[in-house]
Amino acid sequence: MEEDQPIQPDESGHLDLKYRGWTEVPFADLSSFAYCLQSLDVSFNQLQYLPDEFSSLRFLQILNCSCNKLRSLPENIGALESLTVLKANGNQLTAIPSSIGQCKSLQQLILSENILTSLPEELKGCSSLQKLLVQNNDLSRLPLSLAKLKDTLIEIDLSNNNEQMTVTIPTEVHRDIDSVMWIISLQSQKRDCIDGLKHDIKTLQHDIVGYEFDLLQLEEQVAMLEQKKRNIESDLEQVKHFLRAQECKRNVQYWMEQKWEEIKLACASKLPI
Repeated sequence: MEEDQPIQPDESGHLDLKYRGWTEVPFADLSSFAYCLQSLDVSFNQLQYLPDEFSSLRFLQILNCSCNKLRSLPENIGALESLTVLKANGNQLTAIPSSIGQCKSLQQLILSENILTSLPEELKGCSSLQKLLVQNNDLSRLPLSLAKLKDTLIEIDLSNNNEQMTVTIPTEVHRDIDSVMWIISLQSQKRDCIDGLKHDIKTLQHDIVGYEFDLLQLEEQVAMLEQKKRNIESDLEQVKHFLRAQECKRNVQYWMEQKWEEIKLACASKLPI
């Protein structure tokens, strides 16, 4: 999109500001839409921060700030009480503000491809969260409070994080052993996924060896077919040579018969009547 195009949301309340090359959001231009802006896309820019004034977008439901250079999110992001989808993947985020737990309507939180080392305990406050993607970060621990979301979470991806990931367990762990088991199961699923991948790799290697053997056999069969083809071509040439010889023989025989007839006629004409 060109920078000289007017900043104006469409009839559905969506404002598309991606691919503008911005290093900061001209919030003064957005404030006039605070009461009608429902979806904002500022992805694929060069943004290094989002202004705290974002908190005034009380009716914002979808915020896509992915693929920028953000090192942090606004500390008061929890003021976005209508927010249902937050896409902040592909940035340089090192932490998530604790106020995120105030986003009671948040259903999708996409934070993959950042440099996060932990998730805030307050995330448990996102009681509507169904999708949590944090793959390809550097998470070394998970908050036990994450288990508070086990009844709403439908999809969670922890892949490609720190292999030594642990669970932050409080001293009163005996009161919530189910939460501990649920968190541990997440890590087990991650390990099972890795083990499954290793098994798939071994199977693939075995299949490759089998395919190589089949390929060698196929090459041998092709070589045999090519040899048969050459033999057939040789036999065909011999047949052609034989046919040419037979044709030549018939021609000679016909010539001899003609000459014999001529001789008989010549002899007959010289006999006395």
